[in-house]
Amino acid sequence: MELFLSLDGRIGRGKFWLGLLGLIVANIVLSIVLSVSGLMSVDPVTGMPMGAGYWIGVLVLLAIMIWPSICIYGKRFHDRDKSAWWMLISFIPIVGVIWLLVECGLLQGTDGPNRFGPDPLAEE
Repeated sequence: MELFLSLDGRIGRGKFWLGLLGLIVANIVLSIVLSVSGLMSVDPVTGMPMGAGYWIGVLVLLAIMIWPSICIYGKRFHDRDKSAWWMLISFIPIVGVIWLLVECGLLQGTDGPNRFGPDPLAEE
């Protein structure tokens, strides 16, 4: 659970992808629960959101998922010897999200210890 709750330390690419998969699964499960409960209901004919309840459900989902997402991306940036503030680049439409996935998901981390902690690959 520390993976999803703390910004301390570093994680390698493998743990990043597993954490991201966990977030996607949690997002799907929470979306289903919120839909069944009526908080994220959509009109079955048009597929459009039904009333303010839908947006309340979206805000609940966002509130639950934002911190774990920040923790996973932040730790991955730490492994690249960069501040977690670099994840703000994802606000640049299209290019920012692509860059974020390449930087965190594909590029190798810093070899050996850095200012954010020991090498996660050396610990495994």
